[in-house]
Amino acid sequence: MSKQLDPKEGYARFASTYDENEKYWDSFEQRHLYPYIKSAKGKTVLDAGAGTGRISARLHEAGADVTAMDISPEMLEKLKRKNKSIKIIEGDLENMPFEDGTFDMIFSSLALVHLKKIEPFLDECYRILKNDGLLVLVNVHYRKPMILKDDIGKYIISCYNHFPRHVRETAEELAFGVEKEIIVNEGDEIWISQILVLRK
Repeated sequence: MSKQLDPKEGYARFASTYDENEKYWDSFEQRHLYPYIKSAKGKTVLDAGAGTGRISARLHEAGADVTAMDISPEMLEKLKRKNKSIKIIEGDLENMPFEDGTFDMIFSSLALVHLKKIEPFLDECYRILKNDGLLVLVNVHYRKPMILKDDIGKYIISCYNHFPRHVRETAEELAFGVEKEIIVNEGDEIWISQILVLRK
């Protein structure tokens, strides 16, 4: 029997092996983020739910001024060891520790799935973006629990499905403009992820 953990506790345990799955995490985006990462050069950018810095590192290489935020200090410690030039801050997606209008862009990939409700996070993104700022969001399809295992035992990290139409409509209700929506499918019917590009 696998124990269900909240993201803070779950990623404390998953941090040591998380990077071994980088190709799997990349598969949800399938290079669709690259143009937006490239466009971040010279901009002030937040990676919200940064984990060990998979997206943060690419933003930094593109010339962005990057802040990486995550709820897990263990994940951020791994990021810090890999790249000391990226600013890191521990924080909650639903109550982010930044002033209004701080960032030109926000990237958030694979984090939305850990939120029971998406409205507080989207509201916070709108608040901390500058006028005309961009939110690049990757929403993954949670089909079945990913069973993880370490020396303590088997566990899963709590996740929730947010269907693409609901995410898009919620963003629009909160005054975001939808600039682009990409649905990554597996075969003809099953969606793997939704990539939304939202403008404040």
